[in-house]
Amino acid sequence: MLFDGVFLLRPQLIDRWDLRIFVSVPFEQTVDRARDRGTALAGSTADTAEIERSWRNRYIPAQQLYFATARPTEHADIIVYNDQLQRPTWEVRPHSSIHRI
Repeated sequence: MLFDGVFLLRPQLIDRWDLRIFVSVPFEQTVDRARDRGTALAGSTADTAEIERSWRNRYIPAQQLYFATARPTEHADIIVYNDQLQRPTWEVRPHSSIHRI
């Protein structure tokens, strides 16, 4: 079974996963992508300022707290660097269970 979502590498869940993949995107790009998605879904009626405000006021602070407290990249077996949508790169972490298979 595959689970996808935010905050899945927090301490309460970390030992529940056989393989832990973290997708990394710079915060500024997450705002740009959210704005693009909102516009694509709602067309020209999307309130891009509201989308951006929501991400800057809620999503990014929540992510910053998550990174500071849960340190998800330290627990990931694989980190996918998704800065470039068409050319993601990845890193298999040295502590990964993948190396022990």
